[in-house]
Amino acid sequence: MDITWQIKTDIIAMLVKKNRNYSLRVRFALGFGGLFTVFLAGALIFIYIMFAMFRKNEFKTRLHDRGQAFYKTVIEEDGIDNQQLHLLEKDLLSTGISPHIRVMIFSDTAVLYSPSNNKLSLYDPALFAEVKEKKRVLAVKGNEEILASYKEFKGRHYYVVAAGYDEYGKSKLVFLKWLMTAVYVSGLLIGWVVIYFFVKRAIKPLSGLKDNLNNITHNNLHIRLPETGQGEEVNSLSANFNQMLSRLEHSFNFQRDFVHYASHELRTPLTAMVSMTESALDNKTKNDESSEILYQLLNQQKRLTDITNSLLLISDQKVSSNGQVYPVVRLDEVIFRSVDIIKDLFPDADIAVNIEGNPSNESSLLIHANEPLMLMAFNNLLKNALQYSPDRRVKVVVGINDNHKEIKFINNGNNFSTEDKSKMFTPFYRGSNATRVKGHGLGLPLVKQIIQLHEASINYSYESDSNVFTVSFA
Repeated sequence: MDITWQIKTDIIAMLVKKNRNYSLRVRFALGFGGLFTVFLAGALIFIYIMFAMFRKNEFKTRLHDRGQAFYKTVIEEDGIDNQQLHLLEKDLLSTGISPHIRVMIFSDTAVLYSPSNNKLSLYDPALFAEVKEKKRVLAVKGNEEILASYKEFKGRHYYVVAAGYDEYGKSKLVFLKWLMTAVYVSGLLIGWVVIYFFVKRAIKPLSGLKDNLNNITHNNLHIRLPETGQGEEVNSLSANFNQMLSRLEHSFNFQRDFVHYASHELRTPLTAMVSMTESALDNKTKNDESSEILYQLLNQQKRLTDITNSLLLISDQKVSSNGQVYPVVRLDEVIFRSVDIIKDLFPDADIAVNIEGNPSNESSLLIHANEPLMLMAFNNLLKNALQYSPDRRVKVVVGINDNHKEIKFINNGNNFSTEDKSKMFTPFYRGSNATRVKGHGLGLPLVKQIIQLHEASINYSYESDSNVFTVSFA
């Protein structure tokens, strides 16, 4: 009763929904249940029809055999009188062989044989005309089935008519009908219950998947769905969801870190502008010094504009390495401009730039890049190299050939630990050697993001007592 009520409740709930947004379990149960209902009904109807045809053919054979027996006795055998025929008829009735079948034999003009208890004549001229043409005809008259046969013997024409009511066969057919009705009803009840629980079990992994997805929010995008033990289809679906979650996690982390990136990049020019403005407001500042300060403020404002535009660009979800075409810029010019910017910030810095290789023409120095973004990346690498160099010296080596370009930022210093190497591009992570340097651990992650946007790569290595960051362009 509880199971039936649960199924009924699900179906009613489904029907009353205004948006017809049925649950997957109910839709599957209705689909499989409908197919099962139609199949069961079709199978039982087929069995009933086949049995009815079998009964009809069997009774037709019995009618034919009974008619043939009397025809041979009455017509083809000599010396059999009516008394002997009645004794034969009585004997057949007593043995239970076709008790409800009666046989009559006609010639063209007379009745040659009729049972003693015959109360209704089987004489039918229209039937005789049809049977004379077709040789054998099966007809139905009232409750009786009639088989008429046409015979010729010694130049004379005979009509053998056997009729009867198949009481036993019809009773079996009625019993089969009620039995099949009971089987159909009970089969539907059992089948629907089995289908309901089968579907419920079959989609249980999907229900688990839905619950797991409901537990995932923007605060725990690191959670991943299990990809095994749920069936091939659900495992594949979970794997696709995990890929989507990885992309979402990356996007959310990038947006979350954007404010910190912006603050990190904007702080330097803003600080310089504030310092210059304070100097300009000093009464002791001379006119020439004021002009120089205003010129420097203008440069810082331009740089601030470039940084702001670049940060807006990098925060745009449309910026990606797929299909993004950047303008052509000279790599050496970007590097020298970056060196000038860093020297303005660190006047005591010793930065040497070497261009190695043998570029065949000017095009060997060209790359597709967003110049403000690339400038931002080089600025961060140079600034990091200076801040962590004990002698304030940095060497920039630009290697150029026809198919490959790479820039190495080299500074003297101690080798990073294994943990520092694995986490140096992680936002907010600061190495063990960063205690004396102010920062937020955002510079290198921003550099890596920019380099990847340009389909380039950045790697760290320690060579000849020097730290080396290598940016490679294909």
